[in-house]
Amino acid sequence: MHGSDGDWGGAPATAPVLTAETLGLAMARRAADILDRHRDMLTRAAPGPASLDHGVLAADDAIFTAVLDAASDCLGRFDRRPADDRWCDALLQLLQLARFAARAG
Repeated sequence: MHGSDGDWGGAPATAPVLTAETLGLAMARRAADILDRHRDMLTRAAPGPASLDHGVLAADDAIFTAVLDAASDCLGRFDRRPADDRWCDALLQLLQLARFAARAG
């Protein structure tokens, strides 16, 4: 951001909200893509260790964990349970957002 919290380079005052929404939907799509890719890799006929790209799995795991942690933190603004108790709800919210984002284009 430039200068102050209100400076969005001439963009309307709603720019921060639209940016946050776009970022949230992008993160949800990314998490869903990772889940789909892992499901596809693990449901192939006899997916042996040689067929799994461990570098891709490690990167996906790191990204997915970061997205899920961010979703849990956001949910924590409304749900005062400890993060360990709300991760499943955060995952469901991510999946619902990903489905919405896919329909929205």
